[in-house]
Amino acid sequence: MLPTVTDAHVVLGHFGGGGLLGGEFKLDEERAHAALAQLADDLSRVTGKRTSVAAAARGVLSVANTNMERALRHISVERGHDPRRFALLPFGGAGGLHAVELARALRIPAIIMPTAPGALSAVGVLVADVVKDQSRTVMFTLQSKQVSKLGAVFREMERAAAAVLRREGFPTARQRHERALAMRYRGQSFELLIEKTSGDLAASFHRAHRERYGYAQEGSEIEMVSARLRSVGIVPKLNVRKVAVSRGTAKPHDSKRNVNIYRRDELRGGVKLRTPCIVTEYSGTTLIPGDAQARVDVFGNILIEL
Repeated sequence: MLPTVTDAHVVLGHFGGGGLLGGEFKLDEERAHAALAQLADDLSRVTGKRTSVAAAARGVLSVANTNMERALRHISVERGHDPRRFALLPFGGAGGLHAVELARALRIPAIIMPTAPGALSAVGVLVADVVKDQSRTVMFTLQSKQVSKLGAVFREMERAAAAVLRREGFPTARQRHERALAMRYRGQSFELLIEKTSGDLAASFHRAHRERYGYAQEGSEIEMVSARLRSVGIVPKLNVRKVAVSRGTAKPHDSKRNVNIYRRDELRGGVKLRTPCIVTEYSGTTLIPGDAQARVDVFGNILIEL
C-alpha cells in the first residue's frame, strides 16, 4: 500500500478529525495510518534507526513541499522577482495545507487564502479573457526604410484577429489589441519583447536590455525580429460580493483539540482567528500555525501574516 500526501495529512491530524468536502467525504484514518506505518518500517530497515509513523508522514510532506517550492522559485526567483515583495495566493483543495510552509521557505510575508479555493481554477476558466497571439517575422533594422511598413503589418494582423474574435461572439467594443516588437542587438540569438511600438524604439530597447541584463550596447545595431500582436476577447467579470462583517475574534466550531477548528462559511469579515487553527470548507482545508496571525477580510478571504 503506497501512502499519499493526503494520508500524511490525515496521520498528522491536519483535517481536524473531519472529512473532505465539508465532512461529506469520510476519510479512512486506519488505512492512512497503515500506509504510513509500512513506510516507517521500510525507512527503519534502510536507515537502521526506528522511524515513527508521524516522522514518516512529515517526511512525505517535506518531499511534497520541496517539489512545490521548486516550482514557485522557478516562476519567481528565477525570473528576477523577489518573493519577499509579494503575497502567496494558494488554491486547490490542498493549497491551504501547504501554504504556510511554502511561504516560509521563500520568505513570503503574507498569504491570501481565497474563498472556495478548490474551485478557483474553474472560476478562472469561466471569467478568463480569450486571447489570440500572432507573430509576423519582419527582420528590419531600425535604420531600415522598411520600418515604415510596421503599421501596415500590425493593421493586417488586427483585422484578422478582430474577425476571428467576432466569430467567437466578441463585438468590437469587447476587443483589445496589444502591439509589441521582438527586438535584439544584431548578432544576438535571443530577443526581448518591447511593448512600445512607436517613438524612440532604440531608447526603449536599450532601457529594457539594461533592466533585464544589467547593461546596454548603445553603439550596436538593433534588429526588429518580429511584430507581435495579442488580441483579447473581453469576458464579463463576476460581481464580487462582500460578506457580513463582525468584530473581535471568531468563535471556533471546535476548540477541544490542540487546535481551534473553524468552518469557513461561519466566518464573518473583520474577525480574527485564534491560532493554531484549521479552517474547513467544502472545497479545501487551511492549516494555520500558532505563530501566524490570521483574519478575514470583507470579501471572505483569509489573510495570514507570518
